[in-house]
Amino acid sequence: MRYALGQNSGGVATEEPHTSNTGAGVVGAKEIPYDYVATFKLKGERGERVQDVITISTEGIFVAVSVGYSFVPAAETAAGSTGPAAGIQFLYTIVDSGSGRELQNKAVHNIAGLGAADGGRPFRPFARPVQFVPRATIRIEVEELSKEEFFKNGTLFIVLHGYKRLGE
Repeated sequence: MRYALGQNSGGVATEEPHTSNTGAGVVGAKEIPYDYVATFKLKGERGERVQDVITISTEGIFVAVSVGYSFVPAAETAAGSTGPAAGIQFLYTIVDSGSGRELQNKAVHNIAGLGAADGGRPFRPFARPVQFVPRATIRIEVEELSKEEFFKNGTLFIVLHGYKRLGE
């Protein structure tokens, strides 16, 4: 039996037993919500490629359940600018560098794979949760498709939402 944080009727966090649909687990392991974030400084040039690497901590397995993104324009661009109507466009790939496992067969367009950053669909759940072992490295590469001054020196964030299994 594993334990996770829950809430009792008084709104105080407690440990409650629960089961997992993955079938894997260690008695006494705890699951805590956790997000890993990759950041990319964009140049606003079509075809420009940037990448970031996320290293999973040694505390336990990380289980990613969804992926999302947001974009923050540079301060000098953001002042008085509403930006382009079409929004940011990019291709992305996600690879578990340690195992060589790719999460897709080709680079995916952000609208097709993640949705729009305007809040219409700010994240996408994975078909099945994806497990990453401690010390795994996740390489995310982004290829810019938007060629606009608005995106120059802006920061793109891609987030893996999930939880850590401590004690495994």
